[in-house]
Amino acid sequence: MRTSTLSQLSRHWPWAGAIGCAAAILALQSVLPARHARPSGPTASQPLSLSADGDLLAVANPDNDSVSFFDTSRATPRLIAEVGVGREPNGVALAPDGGEAYVANTVDGTVSVLKITGGGKKIKVHKVVRVGTEPYGVAVTPDGRKVYVTNARSNSVSVINARNNHVVDTIENVGIEPRGLAITGDDDDEIVYVTQFLSLPVAGKIDGADDAKVGYVTRISAETDTVIDQIQLAPIADTGFKAAGDALARIAPGAAFTFTTGAYPNQLNNIAIKNGFAYVPNTGASPNGPVRFNVNTQSLLSVINRGTGQEVGPAINMHLAVAQQANAARRFITQPWAMAFKHAGNEGYVVSAASNIVVKVAVDPATGAPRVLSDPADATRVLQIPTGSNPRGIVVNGDDTRAYVMNYVSRNVTVLDLTGTRESVVATVQSASRPTPGTLEDRIHIGKELYNTSIGVFDPATPGGAPITGRMSAAGWGSCASCHPNGLSDNVVWIFNAGPRRTVPQHTDFDQTDPSRQTQRALNWSAIFDEEEDFELNIRGVSGGQGLIVLADGVTQDPNVNPFTPLANGGRNQLKVRGVGAWDAIKAFQQFGIRAPLSPVSSEEADVIAGRDLFAGANCAQCHGGAQWTRSRINFTPPPGAALVVRTQLIDQLRQVGTFNPAAFNEVRQNAAAPLGADGFSPASLLSISAFPQTFLHNGADNSLAGVLNNVAHRSAATGGVDTLTSAADRDNVVKFLLSIDSSTVPFP
Repeated sequence: MRTSTLSQLSRHWPWAGAIGCAAAILALQSVLPARHARPSGPTASQPLSLSADGDLLAVANPDNDSVSFFDTSRATPRLIAEVGVGREPNGVALAPDGGEAYVANTVDGTVSVLKITGGGKKIKVHKVVRVGTEPYGVAVTPDGRKVYVTNARSNSVSVINARNNHVVDTIENVGIEPRGLAITGDDDDEIVYVTQFLSLPVAGKIDGADDAKVGYVTRISAETDTVIDQIQLAPIADTGFKAAGDALARIAPGAAFTFTTGAYPNQLNNIAIKNGFAYVPNTGASPNGPVRFNVNTQSLLSVINRGTGQEVGPAINMHLAVAQQANAARRFITQPWAMAFKHAGNEGYVVSAASNIVVKVAVDPATGAPRVLSDPADATRVLQIPTGSNPRGIVVNGDDTRAYVMNYVSRNVTVLDLTGTRESVVATVQSASRPTPGTLEDRIHIGKELYNTSIGVFDPATPGGAPITGRMSAAGWGSCASCHPNGLSDNVVWIFNAGPRRTVPQHTDFDQTDPSRQTQRALNWSAIFDEEEDFELNIRGVSGGQGLIVLADGVTQDPNVNPFTPLANGGRNQLKVRGVGAWDAIKAFQQFGIRAPLSPVSSEEADVIAGRDLFAGANCAQCHGGAQWTRSRINFTPPPGAALVVRTQLIDQLRQVGTFNPAAFNEVRQNAAAPLGADGFSPASLLSISAFPQTFLHNGADNSLAGVLNNVAHRSAATGGVDTLTSAADRDNVVKFLLSIDSSTVPFP
């Protein structure tokens, strides 16, 4: 599915990598001056990196297995070379003197070290350094002595000595799924800040509540490379948006929106330092029902006082700035993903990954308080600077004249002029090639674009007409990726129409060992959908969008969209993007474009081998077998026969295994009615379960796999009630086996 790159060529022809390096050397000849500058402040991890003197830009191309280098000494950056690296590079960092680039190759578990020598005249892959599982963020200390790498799946940070490019330490116990890095640059007491991507449960709280979890940022001493502490980022009590009811309080939605909603920080991908504070943009989760587009996810900016090591007051909700603007034309700041500050001023920029914009914030240097700024050219609205598709990183040059935005899906870089009274786009330069139109890769790529956007730009209904826009959500509020980052899960238990439901990661929807991807599981915990296109109802009902299935005129929303009957929703008349059906493209992305996370646990460990045997002995594969690690299967061509649907569920896909307790506090529908669950649940997939910590079962009732296995009815459901796992030591081994499962694990037939 990936486009052709130097790294792909080198896997087929060994001499291709040498030719690529030679071409890069020639391309870089005499284009850049010597660089000896040092960053004027903290450093941070991003998918793009700028040299200290601002003349060289490196951009990671995750889908192309490459890094592109641009000459940024001119007004419009010029592509110098695209250099092949490892698989799925998500982070890149340039050394302060511009002599080396460090690239985190997520799938390979390595860091590529690229040498840039001769005053920027030569470039080559100098060394490949083995680190942890799924390295994601990479940052170099401002003095250039060390390189820090977050290993998202092995929950560690690797420390590389930049002098010899050897790993000199691996810091454990940094928390769950470390992602973003920021390094203070304080000469006397340099601190490394590390974000933990997913929030974790609060003891005594009930999943599904707006305050059920907290976010965490870990602090590490750069002097000793040891963990100092973990800072909690608390939920906010009031998002500023009202709900029409309160599901957990058993108050059904009414006509008036009077119920206060809260939200907890989640999806902490990036962190930026300014003055005495650290800033964490994140997607807040507001899971209590009832369901409505503006009371589910929120756009939060959390602030940490570096001196006290504590959060500064409640996070601000950046959505409020848009809601309160006088101008009725609104685009909300959905999925804030990364942030960067000016060096001289107290202003910064946040990228909205779903809404394809950059917004500007000002911060109080004394208190750290941020506020979203209005457009100086139009005071009735928030300043929103357009970018490419799915922006995921931003850097600002040393003299605060330019900012560069990495756009993941459109594979380009937006160049912003920061010198005027209003920031503006001055150039867009392509960083890597896009798939050839008309190919399967192109369809997958279009699906990725729609999956990650809160807007959507579609072909005109009639030739020569205006493009159709904004159908994915109401005013750009939500996207598929808002709850399924990278196609996976936000690990939130939402109080939905069926009841409390933890977000299901979509790498398990289709059998990834099936080349045609036609083997599919039933969808959602209660098997209430049989087609991906049924999630049209989520676009309309959860995100408030107009949706993609249309009537014959090519634009009017088709009202006849329902689960199962009377019509299948696949293949319906739908909006198109570059001639490709929108739902056809999204489904192609879900089939081929979502990678299963890698496990850090080796299948060769003795405890894992023992656990596998115990798993088999307990007949767990009766529910959790096959290549998808679930027996759930759609074994008919939609729509299903009437007898297969009972109480809105595909009844033959459900299993009663003792995990439903109707008396549980969060067992309620979004409308305060009794939930589904008495008939059982569709078996959860165990594929890459290690990537989704501390929230298990449909309603998050257990915070550990050990807790799941403590349920005797569950663990003996496939043995006729005979409990083969009475030993706690045996259950511990089963847990070790479960944590080892990924796409390389041999499944049970």
